[in-house]
Order: sequence, then C-alpha cells, then structure tokens
Amino acid sequence: MGAIEKARGEDLPAPLRYLLVERPGSPILRFRADLGVGHLRRHYEDGSVQDLSAQGLTMGIGKGRVPRYLLIYASPVQIPWAVQYALNMSCCVGRLDLEGDELANYVEALVHGFDEVDARAPLVWSVDHGAPDITWLMARAIGRKLFDSYAVDNDLQRRMWLGGADATSARLTLAIDEHRPALIVTTCHGLTGPLNDPDGLRARLGSLVDTDHIPLSSNAVGLNAAAGAIWYAHACCSAGSDAETRYAGLLPADGELATMLSGIAAAAGATIAPLPRALLGRKRPIRAFVGHVEPTFDWTLRDPQNGQVVTHALVTCLWNEIYRSGIRTPIGLALSRVYREAGSFLGGWRTAMENVNKAVPHARDWALYCQLVAMDRQALVILGDPTVALPPFAG
Repeated sequence: MGAIEKARGEDLPAPLRYLLVERPGSPILRFRADLGVGHLRRHYEDGSVQDLSAQGLTMGIGKGRVPRYLLIYASPVQIPWAVQYALNMSCCVGRLDLEGDELANYVEALVHGFDEVDARAPLVWSVDHGAPDITWLMARAIGRKLFDSYAVDNDLQRRMWLGGADATSARLTLAIDEHRPALIVTTCHGLTGPLNDPDGLRARLGSLVDTDHIPLSSNAVGLNAAAGAIWYAHACCSAGSDAETRYAGLLPADGELATMLSGIAAAAGATIAPLPRALLGRKRPIRAFVGHVEPTFDWTLRDPQNGQVVTHALVTCLWNEIYRSGIRTPIGLALSRVYREAGSFLGGWRTAMENVNKAVPHARDWALYCQLVAMDRQALVILGDPTVALPPFAG
C-alpha cells in the first residue's frame, strides 16, 4: 500500500474509516518498531512521508504536526505499552484494541452519543482489608479523599460512597444500576493469579476483588448499566499487563515481589484486561476506562520520608479537572497532571542519582523511590478515546 492510501487510512477497519469521515482532517500516524518510541511516521496525500518527533512535537493537524489527542488502535503486542507511556508525557493518549462488532459498537457511541448518565452522581467504591494491606491506604489516600472533595461540591448532590461491608460486587453493580453514575471510581486489589495457569490468568487478569475476596466478573449482568460512564480503577493490572515487567532490575531478583512481577509478565504477556475490554466493546459501551498496566504499589501512594500521601495530583484530576465549571474536560486532558507528576519524579530521580555519585547518605533509596513512582504514574493508561468527557449537569 502506498503513502497516499496510508494517508487516507484505506487499510483501517470500516468503523475507523467511518470515524475519520466524522472527524475530518484527523491525520493518521503510524508506529514503526525500527523508529523506536520516539518517532511516528506520517503519510500525506501528496505522496510524501515524514518521521515526526513524539517528544519535541509541534501540536496540530497540519503538515509536520502531531495532534494533541491521539487514539492508538492496536493491541499492546502490536504497539507496545511503552509507546503509550512515552506519548502520555506530551500528548493525551487513549487506546482501543477491539475488532468487529465490538469496535463498531464503540465508534457508533463516539459518533452518535453514549448512554445518558448522571454527572451529579459520582460513585466511589473502596475495599479496605485493614492496615497494613494496600487497600487500607488506597481507601484513604484515593477513595475517601475523592469522596470528601465531592461532598463539598454542590453540583454533586447524588454522590455515593461504598466502603467497608458495602464494598461488595453486588452492591457495586446495584449502585451503578440505580444511580447511573457518569464517573465510577474503584480502589481494591486486582487479580494477579494463578501464575501457573496462563489461560486462567488472562481470563481474569486485573479483576476487581471485593471486600469478601470475590472477583468481579467482566460479564456480570449488572455492569450493563455502566454504559456511558468513565471508570477509574485503582488496582493491580486493572488495565492489563506487559510481556516484560518494567521493574526488572529495580527489586531483589529473588524477592517475592520480583517473582510475582516476572510471573505475571510470563503468564499473561502484553494484553488488555478482560473488564475494560468487555465494557468498551458492549452494544452500550462505557466512555473510557482508566487503570494500571502491571501491579501498583503502596509506596507510590506515600512519601517514605515523612509519611505524606502523594495522591494530590490524581485527586485533582478526578475532581477539579474532570468537573471544571461550565467546561466539559476530555479525560485525556483531565489526567495530564498525573503525567506531569511522572516528569517531576523523573527529575527527582536524576537529582538523586547525582547525589549517589557524591556518596550522599540515603540518596540511592530516594532515587529508587522516585523512579518507581514515575514509572507507576506512566503506567496509568486510558483505554478508549481520550477526547471523551463527562456529560453536562442535567438542568
């Protein structure tokens, strides 16, 4: 296929060609493994070709430019997660890995509108198994902080909190059905086993585990009512997994954590978790799903030196940014503060490494912490179109 045909997207599935018609002027950029994660190839209808920088980019849709909002259409095997991580630092990026009717369902909703949901009714569901379990910290540093913010917002009168004994799968699906929340926030464990059963792991990877230790099935009937929502799931592998763990070499190779990370990568490979795939591909799909690739850790939520929780950027994104007064904020833009924070921690890592070379006490520990937090923030990904936003408040 020549440059002109590639510029027109003639090799794309029919639903995506339809989406291009509905979004005139949208350019098609192509990832090539030989170019690495730093460049994207763009073909033009005049037959010319350019390899454009994905870091020092010039934003726009004209020649030589890269749009601010990018939708990756590929599995993480075809276009690695690392490409999405890198692009998130400069663009607003989402990913779709759907085919056939599932892809058609999502594009149809993008073009003609998603199911009606209530922007006034954010739902926060937080499992808490008690300290020192990570769910105890997630419930306080994310779930409760968010809900307390919603509680002082007069626009969010139908907000709902499900914690403690109420954080069950049944109560979650019932609340979704009754309240039709536009924003769903869940914090809990994500299923990361069994490691000795690759097929079983892939079938349940990242499943949200409730207070009774029961995983939420991606086919649960009650989830149909989530149609039209944006879902944020803070849980291990809630978005998926990778073929190689990014944390290799940073943790003791013979330790329990490193063994788990390498085991997940070996068993599940580079894939998208079943829950977001099911929610995005249904006849009545959700707008977007936001979650983690690979496991997430408690130390990325709290500063080890002073015990301060470091979730302010995330809470700001899921309240102040996504609920801007009078403005519908695309989910990609709303989350950009999280990726800026990744850059901040990478800067902290660089400074700490300089101090390691100067033999500054504890500098190596701080360098490792900054690196792990930066990687954790980068591994938060959007599945679905990054331009979707919450609906306006009714009335």
